[in-house]
Amino acid sequence: MVNIILTDDHHIVREGMKFFLSTTDNINVVEEFSNGPDTLAYLKENHEDIDLVLLDLVMPEMNGIEVTRLIKKDFPSVKVLILSSYTSEEYIRPAYQAKADGYIIKEMEAHDLIQAINDCLDGKPVIHKDILSTIDSEKELPHEKNPLSGREMEVLKEIVKGKSNKEIGEALFVSEKTVKTHVSHILSKLEVSDRTKVVIYALKHNMLGV
Repeated sequence: MVNIILTDDHHIVREGMKFFLSTTDNINVVEEFSNGPDTLAYLKENHEDIDLVLLDLVMPEMNGIEVTRLIKKDFPSVKVLILSSYTSEEYIRPAYQAKADGYIIKEMEAHDLIQAINDCLDGKPVIHKDILSTIDSEKELPHEKNPLSGREMEVLKEIVKGKSNKEIGEALFVSEKTVKTHVSHILSKLEVSDRTKVVIYALKHNMLGV
């Protein structure tokens, strides 16, 4: 018997999955949560008893990508299987970058869900067929080819907040000239031409984990 947690902000979705999974012989739904913080709080005390978290991506308070990142960091033995309605690249890539163990969609058949859970627990790659083409068709993105340094990431976060170079310098305790250099490197690495496009790129690809 394997123990799993359901985390989805839609009550009906949780109840439906819980009822269906209760009909299986080897899957036990231990708890269900509507948000990430409650899931993480539970795992902090009970992670040794949990085998897998079936996790939604879009939720209030904390999105599924950030929840995944924290689960894999703090509780590496717990598998994370993303169950989402989204099949676009801007959701799929960040999920795998956060080290999700699998990504499936809510529209899949019930027996496929069971198979996906079992495959994930067995350590097999779990990727729904509808998103394989998305992954295969996308070339390596600029920030994957040219990762930003730690300081560049700090500057990027301030850019997204709408701060000027002077304000960024004051926040990070560096000169305005140094900030300009970092901004130039960021533009080059992300292959964009201005700060507005930097913000759009960073948000689209979930570079800040928000």
